[in-house]
Amino acid sequence: MSLFDLNGVKQSMKHGAPMVALLAAMALASANASGEPAQKLWTLEGLHQPESVVADPASNHLYISNINGKPLELNGKGYISRVSREGKMQEQFWVTGLDAPKGMTIVGQRLYVADMQQVHIIDLQTGAVIGQLQAPDATMLNDIGAAPDGTLYVSDLLGGGLYRISDGRMARWFSSDQLPHPNGLLWHKGKLLVAGWGYPLNPDFTTGTPGSLYQMDIRTQAITALPAGYQLGNLDGVVAVKDTLYVSDWISGDLFALHGQQRVKSLSLPAGLADIGGAGDTLYAPMMLNNQVVAWKVGGSDQ
Repeated sequence: MSLFDLNGVKQSMKHGAPMVALLAAMALASANASGEPAQKLWTLEGLHQPESVVADPASNHLYISNINGKPLELNGKGYISRVSREGKMQEQFWVTGLDAPKGMTIVGQRLYVADMQQVHIIDLQTGAVIGQLQAPDATMLNDIGAAPDGTLYVSDLLGGGLYRISDGRMARWFSSDQLPHPNGLLWHKGKLLVAGWGYPLNPDFTTGTPGSLYQMDIRTQAITALPAGYQLGNLDGVVAVKDTLYVSDWISGDLFALHGQQRVKSLSLPAGLADIGGAGDTLYAPMMLNNQVVAWKVGGSDQ
């Protein structure tokens, strides 16, 4: 089942400030930031609308959220799969009974899962859901990013704004007209990166203006668009490989590599490229409309 109606999907790249637009209008090529083509490692089939992949830094496990229904449906059919980093299914229905699970993050021995108006807390050792944090005013919680001190930030794609989880409590923390539809989150070099979907939102989830990749100073809540990520697309996931940021565009299926003020199109994949995950030089791409996850070796750049 498709997440969105993709009939007539088009991207309208409306550029604003001339200098930022000039920096953003770099030549795009099917290569990673080091100039080498991305290499497909494996494909895992048979999933049910995989939306997010997260790698456990303390083990060989990957965790995959499966919506398994309409993206706003509270059907109790969503689930989490556990697989190896080599793409071998270990337990497809590792955690069940969720609604429309999407973005995830790991802190210690806990897996946090964004699921509509709540965040599930799952014990990685047992697979038991040991708690939930509620956000009754949220519309569609979508991704989770963790700061080094364990504070969590959660995006509400449709409702707008970010929630913060601290000391076991979850509350709405940030909203801005500059970022009406925040999506992917990543803590990177002391800042919170926020991938914007764009605006205004059309019924088919395309937008008139493409979304940008922002960095946020959490002390002041000031947000600034990264030059290489300005008006990039309908952005979903963001991961870091060395000093290169990889960002997925759900509508177009493009994967972008951003390094400094340069960007390249690393891959052109089918629509539905959702919340990517990464470990080392491997990037895990959930292909939501194809019911599969594909692993790619990417180079990144530390220069």
